[in-house]
Parts: sequence; structure tokens; C-alpha cells
Amino acid sequence: MLSFMITLTANEILENTMKSWQNVKDYSSVLYSWTAKDKEVELKEYQHRYLSPGYIYLKVIKGGSGEACYDPNTKKAKGRKFGITLTLDPETDKRIQSIRGDRIYHAGMLKTIERIKTYKDIQLIGEKTIDNIKVYEISAKIEPSQNFLADKEIIFIRQDNFLPYGYIQYKGNIKVKEVYWRNLKINNGYTPKDVCF
Repeated sequence: MLSFMITLTANEILENTMKSWQNVKDYSSVLYSWTAKDKEVELKEYQHRYLSPGYIYLKVIKGGSGEACYDPNTKKAKGRKFGITLTLDPETDKRIQSIRGDRIYHAGMLKTIERIKTYKDIQLIGEKTIDNIKVYEISAKIEPSQNFLADKEIIFIRQDNFLPYGYIQYKGNIKVKEVYWRNLKINNGYTPKDVCF
């Protein structure tokens, strides 16, 4: 019996990612986020939901408390803690930003998909398994001025559906950001009320 091995290039994998993303109307996940700035480190996990064209919902389940959502139509966010709901400006309100300044709308896969379109010097590192998920590991240069001075990204693309599983960003040789979308469930039939309060 003959067995054929098809090897995809990094560009082909990322092209498949773009095609796969076109079929995503919404998703839910447990979002793991590790961020470093100077000598400070922030580690959080969230219940996370996304709805096209850019609604984001985050509820802190580790590393703090509270929940927030982002409405792409109004470009405003809402935060809720201790039963109090506030309308917040994601551009200026540090209560809904990471320590390095990531905005709430950076939390979803959408921003990662948009960043892929700007990648330079793309290289396939290989295949590996993270959290029992088989992924392709790809390295690329990113624009520091648009990525909080990070200049390199390692992205992990799921082999089962070609969606991003996570990424690590570096400033030089120093890791500054690490993100994973765990327990991913796609196309749950969400409406705006399911992702924004």
C-alpha cells in the first residue's frame, strides 16, 4: 500500500487559515493571555466569545474579576463588576486594556487574522502538539509600530480546521505576549445579546 505525504508550505497554511476564517460566524473559547511589559507580568484567563463582524465578550476566570464586551458598531465597550455596568472607551480606559495597552478588540482571532495579512519573512518551523491539539508552527516578522514594539511572531495554526490556536510575540529575543484559544467551539448561533450586555 502506497502512502503519500503532502507537505504544505507556510504560505499555503496561512491561505487555508484565511479561507477557514470566512466560515466562522461566531466562536467561544477559554482565552489564555500572558503579557509582559518591562519587569511586570500579567496572566489572565477568560471565558471568551466572538461574533462577526467583531463583537467581543470577555469574563475573567483567572487573574482578576469582572467582564467586558465590545460592540464594533458603536466602537464602545461595556464593563461590569459587582453588578455595576459602565460604558468605556477602549482606546483610553486602562481598566479594559492589558499592561502593554492591548485593547479589548485585540483579544479575538479577528485581529490575529488581520495581522497574518501583514506578515513578512514567513517560515514554517514544523509541526507540534500543544494541549493535545496538533498545530503547524510558523514564524513571521511583524511591524513593531503596530504591535506594541513586538517584531516577531510565532503562530500556531490548528491542523484540524486551520484556525489559529495561539501565538507568541517577541521583542528581539524577549517574549512579550502569549495567547491561546482553548476549548474552541465554532458557529454556536450567537446573536449580539449573547456577546454584549
